[in-house]
Amino acid sequence: MEAGPPRYVCGMSAESMGLVAASLLCWVAVVHLTMAAGVRRGELVWSGRQPRLLDPELRARSALSALLLVASGWVLVEGTGLVRGRTIPDAFMQSATFAVTGFLGVYFLYLLFRGSLWERVLFAPIILAGALLAGWLTFG
Repeated sequence: MEAGPPRYVCGMSAESMGLVAASLLCWVAVVHLTMAAGVRRGELVWSGRQPRLLDPELRARSALSALLLVASGWVLVEGTGLVRGRTIPDAFMQSATFAVTGFLGVYFLYLLFRGSLWERVLFAPIILAGALLAGWLTFG
């Protein structure tokens, strides 16, 4: 039987960390979904290039980002053992958490160097926390 992650890190249980990280990632995904649906606050995403309604290309990117963020949250929830019924096989879990680490790490770097002020302040800390948790699950 494969050993799971340690039960407590920084005073929080792994399940609590997974729940918080997944909830915050879903919040970022909701922001992207609202931009994809046509909310006129384009300065919140994609480096603030469009202060009003996003172009169709950026709306498609927002929808894809939302999907990937929700999938990342699900991998973190399953990886920390928060859900009992597994939808991701154990043999694939390390690869899934590695992919989430890579995706969130690259997304964090994008936000840090190319993101608008809103993205740097609101999204970057959340994405970094998710990437660190996924890295801990993969390599810890």
